[in-house]
Amino acid sequence: MKLCADAGFDCLDYVSDYKRGDWQTNTLREREIIERAGLFVEQSHAPYNRYDRAPVALFGAEMRRSFEAAALLGARHMVVHADEYTPVDHWNPEEIAAQMYEFYAPLVEFAGAHNMDVAFENLFEDHCFKEIDGCSRYCSRVEEILCLLERFKGAPVSCCWDFGHAKCAYGTDKMLGALEKAAPYVSCTHVHDNYYGHDLHILPFMGETDWEAHMALLKRHGYQGQMTFEFVYGRFPDALMPVFMTMAAQTGR
Repeated sequence: MKLCADAGFDCLDYVSDYKRGDWQTNTLREREIIERAGLFVEQSHAPYNRYDRAPVALFGAEMRRSFEAAALLGARHMVVHADEYTPVDHWNPEEIAAQMYEFYAPLVEFAGAHNMDVAFENLFEDHCFKEIDGCSRYCSRVEEILCLLERFKGAPVSCCWDFGHAKCAYGTDKMLGALEKAAPYVSCTHVHDNYYGHDLHILPFMGETDWEAHMALLKRHGYQGQMTFEFVYGRFPDALMPVFMTMAAQTGR
């Protein structure tokens, strides 16, 4: 946490280890450490079951506990993937939306009672599963996110806009148009760049995204949230971490 603060960051995308036996005590301890460093948790990321395929009951329990941990940390947004659906013989967006609503409704209610919103993240077809009419992953199309948000109308829900996913889903030419549709509902972000259509999670300006145009669009829509990096691949040596973290924070500014 000191490393983050010293580099110039002021908030985090973070969730505690909700699987350990003393998770509540540990989460409160970590919140104290975070606040002592002058930071706060802006958002947390819920688990997803697309690849692990844990039993539904176990996954549901872990999902609930991740929400409880995020609430203890004081997170403002809980980012989720609404793709917990594997098509067998047909693809029906309305049917999937109904299933996702049923799954997430109790969690949305919990979030609202704890001053959080549930932010559905835009995804992209990763071609890891059977596709029907080119579709296997719900929320890979902006219209599906809007449909889901409409079902939760009046509830504490929003969109987490993942710029790297958008580029994979829509390409350099169409990703700005997709954000234009989602922008009124965007409350938080996953900021990263890529090239050649691969989800690389690299620093902005190292890929092909037109950041000036995207920031102008968010400003025009009155976006008030954070620009939150999501770097998930690679490892920097300890000696380089302060340099990288400082460069990342300055890039964000």
